[in-house]
Amino acid sequence: MATNYMAQTPYEYVTPHCKGDYTVLGQLNRYIMRNALRVISGLILFALAVLLLERLLRIFEVVSSSTRPAGDASQMVVNLLPHYLGIAIPMALMLGTLITIDRLSRSSELTSAFGSGISLFHMTKPFILISIVLMGFTLVLEGYMQPVGRYGYREVVHSVTQKSFAAVLREGKFTQVGNTTFYVGPGGGPIFIHEKMAGGGIRITTAAQGDLIIRDETGQPVLQLESGDSFRITQDKTVSGRLSFTVSSIVGTVTEQNFRVRGDDERELTSIELYENRKGTVFPNLSVNANNAALHLRLARAYLLLLLPFIAVPFGINYGRNPSSAGIVVGIVSLVTLQKALEFGQSLGAKGVIPPWVGIWPLMGVVTVSAFFIFRNSAVKMGQPPLATLSIFMSDVLKDIRKGSRAILPFVKTRVNEP
Repeated sequence: MATNYMAQTPYEYVTPHCKGDYTVLGQLNRYIMRNALRVISGLILFALAVLLLERLLRIFEVVSSSTRPAGDASQMVVNLLPHYLGIAIPMALMLGTLITIDRLSRSSELTSAFGSGISLFHMTKPFILISIVLMGFTLVLEGYMQPVGRYGYREVVHSVTQKSFAAVLREGKFTQVGNTTFYVGPGGGPIFIHEKMAGGGIRITTAAQGDLIIRDETGQPVLQLESGDSFRITQDKTVSGRLSFTVSSIVGTVTEQNFRVRGDDERELTSIELYENRKGTVFPNLSVNANNAALHLRLARAYLLLLLPFIAVPFGINYGRNPSSAGIVVGIVSLVTLQKALEFGQSLGAKGVIPPWVGIWPLMGVVTVSAFFIFRNSAVKMGQPPLATLSIFMSDVLKDIRKGSRAILPFVKTRVNEP
């Protein structure tokens, strides 16, 4: 049988493909996904640790007067986690994407992938999938977990600060219960009590010794004072009602005042509650503008996560022999500026200066168009990375400034030298 050698020519060109090139995640993308997840997860944990360290000082100050400081501090930290996660996730996604692409550029893996015919959009798929997952998680985080956590944090703070002096009295420390401040010296004395009166003025009570007991019949805590004085200072700074005593007692409370119901402001309402209250019918005590501005801000923050890969990937690309890490700095500064701009727009909408949506979505539209052109220039046109373009533009501007200065300088010198 004759063999058909014409079917296989030595000059036949076959387009190279990566394994899994036509799947959602190919072999290269799985490699990028592993690296990106490792970096993003580490950055989220690091950001949480840094942000919580700043708040721990405040937490320790609050729970210092608690009978169970470890338990109350743990509850406060758990309630704060959703708030700080909302701050950490966008920063971690932006930084993680930049760092991962920057590493691929520095190791020439990105150049090798381009040489194999793999597009930049194909290598962006892992970051897009991560952003979609994080967007869904952010909708739940900011829409439910943050409002409930914020209310829980305030409830714990209220329960700690409103307890009876039987629970918060500590030797050698000033402790405050409502409008009254106590100080008990070592060993139960001396005792100093500063009380703000309802009708104005203050009452000062001092005693040489004190003892705290609990009544068996009612369970009320009683602070028994010995050898003391009490007087009142009125609003016009005169002393009245001076009283010296041998034995006196102050009865404390046995129950704590119940905390208010959730919904004091828009930050304690879930996104579903904000949507139901967009006309001010469910929570009439809240401003409609503040309600709607908060809802638009939450949706915009979740939508922003979808745009971050298309901004961070081009900024992480480095061509040439002298790679630069300026993309990380520029990316983070841009993200922080955008976050503050959204918060400013939200505050204007909440005050009624502008419609609530105007402070949010026009800015997000500008960011969307910018992300489209930045990514298109790098992925479709294979143009210079944004940083290189910015660097060339700044160099041209500086050259023009130098040329203009040299052209003007002789005339300036001539005028100065004129008699």
